[in-house]
Amino acid sequence: MNDPWLTVPGEQPEGTGTLVVCFAPTGAHGSTFAGWRGRLPEDITLAFVAPPGRGTRVDEEPVTDMAVYADAAAAGIRELLGGRRLVLIGVSLGALLAYETCRRLLDAGVPVTRLCAVAGQCPGDFDGRGEDVTVEDARAFVTGTGLTDPELLADPEFEEVLLPPVMADLQLAARYDGRRGAVPQVDLRAVWATDDPHVPEVTVRRWVEWTRGECTLMSVEGGHFAHQENPAAVVAACLDGLPGTRPSRRSVLGAGATAVASTVLGLGAVASAAPAARAAGTTRTATVPYDGDPTDPVALAVAMIRQNTSNPGDGAVTLPLARMLQGIFGAAGVTTEIVPTPKDGNVHFFARIPGRGPATKKPLVLLGHSDVVPAIGDRWETDPFAGEIKDGKLYGRGSLDMKGVNAAFVAALLRHVQEGASFDRDIVFWSDCDEEQGPYGVRWFLTEHPGRVTAGAVITEGGWVLNQRDGSTPMIASLTCNDKRSLLLRLETASYATHTSKPFSGQAVIRLGEVLEQLGQWRAHIRPNALSRTYFAELAEATTDRHFARALREMLDARTDRQRDRAGRAWCGSARPPSCTTRCCGPRSPSPRRSPGTTRASCRARRPRSSGPPSCRAPRTPDAPSPNCAR
Repeated sequence: MNDPWLTVPGEQPEGTGTLVVCFAPTGAHGSTFAGWRGRLPEDITLAFVAPPGRGTRVDEEPVTDMAVYADAAAAGIRELLGGRRLVLIGVSLGALLAYETCRRLLDAGVPVTRLCAVAGQCPGDFDGRGEDVTVEDARAFVTGTGLTDPELLADPEFEEVLLPPVMADLQLAARYDGRRGAVPQVDLRAVWATDDPHVPEVTVRRWVEWTRGECTLMSVEGGHFAHQENPAAVVAACLDGLPGTRPSRRSVLGAGATAVASTVLGLGAVASAAPAARAAGTTRTATVPYDGDPTDPVALAVAMIRQNTSNPGDGAVTLPLARMLQGIFGAAGVTTEIVPTPKDGNVHFFARIPGRGPATKKPLVLLGHSDVVPAIGDRWETDPFAGEIKDGKLYGRGSLDMKGVNAAFVAALLRHVQEGASFDRDIVFWSDCDEEQGPYGVRWFLTEHPGRVTAGAVITEGGWVLNQRDGSTPMIASLTCNDKRSLLLRLETASYATHTSKPFSGQAVIRLGEVLEQLGQWRAHIRPNALSRTYFAELAEATTDRHFARALREMLDARTDRQRDRAGRAWCGSARPPSCTTRCCGPRSPSPRRSPGTTRASCRARRPRSSGPPSCRAPRTPDAPSPNCAR
């Protein structure tokens, strides 16, 4: 692929099924998406639009005409696509560039699977009557967006590199009339950042008028450059539910249902041919009723998994699942309540079975949570939201954490109800909406609704059903009576100040790395307390693995730290520990949850102006990949 307008960074897998093309913000180039590569599913190829006037094309004249830009980008995409699914993602000004490129591709008969507008204004906000952009305008824009340290603009060389692409993009926007042309038929995701002072939620919501397909409005935590600050959440918002990586929304929510995803806050109902004739967007969710046996925990777990309640950071949309549960309990005559939070579609669900004993006894609360960790970037052998059963095991996001447990709670309660059982106190089933992450979980509920739940006892996740070594025969059912506690450390190193062009081995950052390596290799001694001794003794009796039982007993009988540590290493290093399941679902899916490690560094580079990319000093915010990017 020789088109200069498209860049595929680094080595990426061949023969992928989806091409994701990213359009950068004002003045920026592809490096602004550098943090995305390790967060995408393996079946996706990532490409950047590389306009002239920046990056490797710094010596070329920038483009200031939207039609020229979109025509060139569309031509490059057609050459690179090769029959794959196509997703276009634009950030800020890049949202408009992606939109106009999408229109041209569709006009040429090239299908676009999804268009994503992140932190960007909609086409209707531009009428093409903007004034000419000056150097002062570009300088004010750069400082106003917090793009880089204002002191760097005092460097003439730095300003000479940074400002021309910013000026060109601002001029392009000023001359752009977004009201011309037909509105495309495309699945559109419009995403805003919760702390964005430049493009707030009300601005992003106007995107519902600019597609004749489905429009899903979503939010992520972060500022205007959330694609750099919070890349995992933005990737999830853009790619969640993408055909080929997850089941389509129609298969999960029913034909014709408007999609709801992990951070959906509003859904635009759009159908007409032009914005002027289109009704205002409405907020709605879709629910698939449950028609199976309510006392079958496996069937319940499958139905719950098929409700995508992914939570990438700022809360999950749990209303469809709550309505399904409401129908299940309601059919059994059980009183239910759905309590909304300040986020659309983000709700707590309650079902209460009244007791027949004295009112002085406080309820037993079965506490679960509806939200799950997003599956974006994980290596799944099965569809994470299909609830597939293979070889007696249930695979799906949430099968273990914790829709499988929720299904067991619901099935057990409803079986008691069907059999006419009575209890000496109220039994409350509570499904929390924001356990994984998000601001509106249990703590928020108890603060905002004091006295609504006064539990005498709570049963929740944390215990395990351990299997024998065959992976399927139950060995022991355990309850978690105590938890490990976290220890938060702040590490600081100090050394002599020196110029970054003359490094030496005693630099503070080098010393910090050495300390982190030592910390990573440290292992605490095994020192069981009375509670854990009881657990390990019961485990030694329950297992059929003689080597495992012997190692456990040696650890319990040891009199010194060295003896206990040796017993622990002997087992962990030579055998496979027992697998964990719950009653209604199989082992944890082979899709490890990835967690990034981050450090910050300030770097300086100088290169001759005639050889390659421009010289620059690092921006004020270390998370920003390059100084020549703007809104």
